[in-house]
Amino acid sequence: MLDDPHALKLYIDGNCYRNPGGAGAIACVAHYPDSWDREDEIIFEEGFHETTNNRMELRACIGAFEYVAKQGGTLGVSRVIIVTDSMYVYENYKCTDQWNANDWKNSSGRPVENPDLWKQFMTARRKTRIRIDIHWSKGKKSPTLKLVDRTAKAAGKSPRKFDRGFRGGKVARSKLRGGSSSLYPANGQVEIIRVYRSGMIGKRDHKIIFDVFDTTAGTYVQKCRAYAYPSIAASLHRQHCYSVRFNRDPRYPLMEEIIEGLPCP
Repeated sequence: MLDDPHALKLYIDGNCYRNPGGAGAIACVAHYPDSWDREDEIIFEEGFHETTNNRMELRACIGAFEYVAKQGGTLGVSRVIIVTDSMYVYENYKCTDQWNANDWKNSSGRPVENPDLWKQFMTARRKTRIRIDIHWSKGKKSPTLKLVDRTAKAAGKSPRKFDRGFRGGKVARSKLRGGSSSLYPANGQVEIIRVYRSGMIGKRDHKIIFDVFDTTAGTYVQKCRAYAYPSIAASLHRQHCYSVRFNRDPRYPLMEEIIEGLPCP
């Protein structure tokens, strides 16, 4: 796809210095068709006070669509390629119509995160009149990818805007090093957990991220995430431990009952 010498390529990037909740930024660099003999150009760069990596990556993509819609026929090309290194954007952008039809739930019934931005994405995409493809590129290997990465990181050091849709929630840090949380394999278990992050998704759902404590090993063994309705979520506090009962749906794990609060091991 990137071999098309006649396409305008918009390289985008988003970052968050202390994910989630730290300052972040978005940036876009244009790489013009080969025949134009024109240097790469920074199209936009914006810093935000509090946000997440995924929200910044998605905002950068929205910004690229809005740029194409605003420029319209003056771009002088019939095709635009948006280049991102975000798997979050690349793996999900084709799902928006399905999510919208399903009241912003995914195929497993879980609430979709960042629905405010995905709705903006759909609106921006509808306003374009030029063919636009989204291409995923791993890493920061080319000079253009390195430029957009540097530009976004620099913008994040001087944030001026607010990410209005960001919900900070309760934030702490896991007892385990490295890696991200995995979806909890709910099967009706009772588990001892230590909550270190929570936040609201949509109108009623809450996502809870926690460490799982193994009583046999006597240590924390896994970072997981699951969901809870407001009545449960209101009683879960960061850096506190609980014995909780889960439902039996590994595709949509819910904390159904807090059995008791416990002193953290």
